[in-house]
Amino acid sequence: MATLKDHARTLCAPLLAPLERGDEPFHYAPKSRLILVIMCALFLTIAIGLAVLLPSGSDPFFLLPVAVFGLIGLAGLLIAWLGSDRAVSRLWNSRQG
Repeated sequence: MATLKDHARTLCAPLLAPLERGDEPFHYAPKSRLILVIMCALFLTIAIGLAVLLPSGSDPFFLLPVAVFGLIGLAGLLIAWLGSDRAVSRLWNSRQG
């Protein structure tokens, strides 16, 4: 029986596959995932804050920072939730020795 996480991993495979590929040694610290969640929550907070404080009727170009911060926050949270230890380590670019 497939779980929600299995379905989500299948859906996010294009995002996760490049990060989980390879067999080189990596260094994974247990707090890496927690720090990733905190940083991505901060990115999402910035995106929401920018969207709320954006004056109505302003140029649509001002939505670009909202989109960038929001996408970075969502991608990081998906990697933190669905990714393996290798994916999180590769996101931080942590290599062994």
